[in-house]
Amino acid sequence: MGRIRVDGRRAEVVEEAGVIVEERAAGRTAPEIVTGSPARIEERSGGRTPLAAVLWLLPITALTELLLLRTFFRVGIYIPKQGSFAVVYRVLTAAGSFALNLSSVLALLALGLLAWQAFRRSLRGAAFALGAFVVVSLALAAAGTSELGPTARLSFVLAVAAVAWPFVRGRGDRWQRVAVAGAAGSALLSAYAGLVGDAGRLVPSTNGPGGAVGAQLVAEALVVATAFAFFAAWVVSDGLRVRPLLVAAGPALALLVAWRANGAVTGILVLWTAGLRLYLPVWLYAVALWAFSSAAIGWMPRRGWRSAGLALLLVAGMLLESTYVQALALVALVLLTDGEAVGGLPERPREIPAGRTAL
Repeated sequence: MGRIRVDGRRAEVVEEAGVIVEERAAGRTAPEIVTGSPARIEERSGGRTPLAAVLWLLPITALTELLLLRTFFRVGIYIPKQGSFAVVYRVLTAAGSFALNLSSVLALLALGLLAWQAFRRSLRGAAFALGAFVVVSLALAAAGTSELGPTARLSFVLAVAAVAWPFVRGRGDRWQRVAVAGAAGSALLSAYAGLVGDAGRLVPSTNGPGGAVGAQLVAEALVVATAFAFFAAWVVSDGLRVRPLLVAAGPALALLVAWRANGAVTGILVLWTAGLRLYLPVWLYAVALWAFSSAAIGWMPRRGWRSAGLALLLVAGMLLESTYVQALALVALVLLTDGEAVGGLPERPREIPAGRTAL
């Protein structure tokens, strides 16, 4: 008989087949062999990837920064720092500063990982746009000068279009596409207002295009309308549930109570934190906050990445005056579009399957 030659790869296949036959003969189930595309392998890993870890941690640190640094720190300025409050104030503001630094790093890291994922999956447009924004942001931080501000805003505009447009023009849920279009439109209007301000600061002797204030006012109205679009998207995708509606009433009532107690201080605080002027009726902002919070809470069981996206959108605010909040807004858009422009998002292992319901 002639000798049969088997190369290394075929020998591995034969060995694996032999193991499977032996396992089944012994009445045991052979271990699953993970094959397929990188996206499929990530799904089978239950979302335990570096990208999933960063995307999970980023909303927590960003919300911590918003509450401790942009809110508590600024309110605490007007409170006498005596006794135990002085210690609490120093500790919490230090924690807020740490959260800001960590959130800044995580935001750029998330965008870098998303750009790399898009590149691996041959989505070169999104990969280039997100990668360019990361590079420009790092260069701006290293240079420590505002002269690169217009370049950062232009790269931000490019990245917003690259992330939002494939989802908006797609065939997904109509209300979610409308909401994403509203969020992207508000970000672009804010970027335009920032570019007008950059032009006036860098070249003060020339007359810029103008319209910065008008763009901000339109963007703010769009923010309010978008909140209701996200609410409609949540109801259509997951159904109307009572618990998110009740829990979301808390922030809305807090805004109304604060406004009634001291409208001037409340208006300044909202401007500092969210970038909103509150030029529309305050009750409309309260209802929009209730709708926005309802969607964020309601999506948690089954569409957790969308809840994280809404949280980041809230922290980013409307003015988008720094690369940090711009990065948060970009990550938020990626999450709210289900990662369509970058080839999908890692699976969240704790999400409830579609066949089950939650209160």
